[in-house]
Amino acid sequence: MRKLAVALAVFSLAVFAQDQSLTVTGTLHRAMAIGAESTGWSIQLDSPVSIHGKQLESIEVSAKDNARLEQLKEQRVRATGTLSHRQGVETGSRPVLELASIRRLKGSQSDSAKLTGTEWVLEDLGGNGVIDNAQATLSFLENGRVSGRGSCNRFSGTAHITGDTIKIGPLISTRMACAEAVMNQEAEYLKALESAERLERNGSSLLIYSKEFEKPLRFTEETPEH
Repeated sequence: MRKLAVALAVFSLAVFAQDQSLTVTGTLHRAMAIGAESTGWSIQLDSPVSIHGKQLESIEVSAKDNARLEQLKEQRVRATGTLSHRQGVETGSRPVLELASIRRLKGSQSDSAKLTGTEWVLEDLGGNGVIDNAQATLSFLENGRVSGRGSCNRFSGTAHITGDTIKIGPLISTRMACAEAVMNQEAEYLKALESAERLERNGSSLLIYSKEFEKPLRFTEETPEH
């Protein structure tokens, strides 16, 4: 029985080792840090990968040369490394790709970078219009982040864009109180952003399609004042 147990253990380790090498493609972002538990970097994958039966759309990465990651942030990359697991008090057990190599994919400026620095004003909330004097906005910042005005409160969070797909959130916001109708609009707007699936940009117009509405959220670009 002892020999059988040892053999099974060796077999299990061999299978686990075979699963360690991993190559992925996606967009490199700074990761949301939880205390000191995050490596600080993650790759939003071009397509989900299955790791131990769990579908992942992004994976945390670690590298000895963080300067190299700084050069590649917000770029589409191909990364190869060894899959490990780290344990955190708040994050629990999570897979981390220990990088052996990472390079930018040629001709592949990240889709989020194309929107970085732009600001948008909500003109229509899924076919329901918007309340006058309760402007809702959306700004695309560096490092895959967004911010804006919900209608009453300011909000911020993350955004991952690949091609015409977009995933926003989680979002956090301030907690000021406004008129009930304004607060209701804000709640619907933020929920719609966190349920966003697809976007279309046509010049100074932006459409974001959300699971919450049959019709898209419609924005116009805000022109900076000089």
